[in-house]
Amino acid sequence: MDVKVKLARYNHCIGESNLHLQFTPKYRKRIFEDKDVRAECEKQFQEIAARLNVQLAGIGFGPDHAHAFVTDWKNYGIAQLAQRFKGASARVVRQKYPVRLIVKGLYGDSMWSDGYFHRTVGAVTTETMKKYVTESQKKHRTPKKPVQKQTTLLNCN
Repeated sequence: MDVKVKLARYNHCIGESNLHLQFTPKYRKRIFEDKDVRAECEKQFQEIAARLNVQLAGIGFGPDHAHAFVTDWKNYGIAQLAQRFKGASARVVRQKYPVRLIVKGLYGDSMWSDGYFHRTVGAVTTETMKKYVTESQKKHRTPKKPVQKQTTLLNCN
């Protein structure tokens, strides 16, 4: 299948810049099981992207991490984008939902862990990456299988 990749046109250059970012909450706490926290974080990511004039082509959440697929980010470095997305989203989410984060076990002054994952992605359609970022998180929402008790000498019948 031949897919045409749309290149971005700027005043002095033509090109493509696609980036997959993944952020993890401090102590890998499962804060995104809370729908309101997840929705607020998604809203903040979209507002940050608009302020930075970059395109947010896809957002996905696992219970303990967030994915963002950013395109047209040529005016920023990867570390700068990560800092902006993590800093601004943490500030608003922590102000709106302090008790919910504490209940989930997230104490202290920070919401995100210190690091992040990044991968630059070339020659891939935005739709493909958006599908990956959003649909790959379904595996985290499948019901857990019941754990069988281990048979021991004391409870063997």
